[in-house]
Order: sequence, then structure tokens, then C-alpha cells
Amino acid sequence: MKKIMSASLMVLALCLLVLGCGQAKLTTQEVKGGATTLQMDLPFTLEQQAKEAAAQNNKYVTKITDNRITQAKGMDFHLTQFTTYVMNQEAMKADNKGEDSQKKFEQKALDGYLTAFEKNANATEKTRDAKNITISGKDATVTTVQCKMKGEDETLKVVFLPLPEEYWFIAFAYPKEHEDDQGKLADKIIASIQLKE
Repeated sequence: MKKIMSASLMVLALCLLVLGCGQAKLTTQEVKGGATTLQMDLPFTLEQQAKEAAAQNNKYVTKITDNRITQAKGMDFHLTQFTTYVMNQEAMKADNKGEDSQKKFEQKALDGYLTAFEKNANATEKTRDAKNITISGKDATVTTVQCKMKGEDETLKVVFLPLPEEYWFIAFAYPKEHEDDQGKLADKIIASIQLKE
């Protein structure tokens, strides 16, 4: 009888392992920006509304929205952040000098976001790598930054989705040693992002 019980427990343990017991459960949720909404699978529930602030001294950005979730060690991510820059479309159109100019402006916006993030988190950047993706047919990038934050080696993944109405920045920060779990979870979330029409 003991052998049967042991064998049954081993089979149950293997089944749970194969089925992904212990992995974060993802639920499809809407994340509202200042002008658009994204839909994505998240391992937590967004319960708070994004904070809105007027953009200071920037003729291209009318307001900034920010929704950040800070989590303790042992949670899926140390930090998840959803930030949007709502764009002044009239100013953008008036100053648009072609596609190259637009790409330079978008790169400047991304660099500014990453610099501000690193400064606010007191992070020291080691390396930065970017790859192009598409979200609902729109060009986007995922920038992976390896940095030192609060004495730990940290990975920061930032999705940048520049839409005409607003620029989206979605950031995930987690310990570098957790690339196999939290890194893959971040990749799953990123792959699930869709623009809500």
C-alpha cells in the first residue's frame, strides 16, 4: 500500500510540474492611458487609476499618465510601470519634417524615459539592447537594460509603443537571476499586448 501511495504522489507531483504549478496565473485586463487603451495578460489585478499630470515645458506633450505597481521581493516583479505621454498632435504636425525627424523624436522620447527611470530608481546601467516588435500592426520596441539597482543585478524591460495620440512605456524590473521565470513571464505579457480599438 505504501508503494502505491508513493507512486501516486510521484505521478501527482510530475503532473503538477508539467502543468506549470507555481507559475503566475495571467488574466486579460485593460490598461487605460490618457488617450488610448491597451489590453494585455497580467499576473495581478490593476486596481488603481493612473495618476495624471500636466507636462511641464513641453509643447509636444499635453499630459503624462503613470500607473506603477511596486512589489516586494519574492513577487513576480519588483516594479511594473505603465506610463503614457499624451501627444499634442497639432504641434507634432506643425513641426513634422519627415519620417527621419519623427524617428529621432521617438528615440529622444525613449532615451528620456529610460534616463528618468534610471535616475528615479538610482540604477546604474551596464548594457542596453533593443529589438523591434509589432503591437496590433504598429511598430514598437522592447529595450532590455541590465543595471545595478539597490545593490542587485536587475533586468529592466521597457516596451515603447509610439501612437499618434500618445506614447506608451511599459516597464518590468526583476532580478537578473530570475531570467528563466520572471523574464519569461515579462515576455509572455509583452507578447499579449494589443491596442484596444
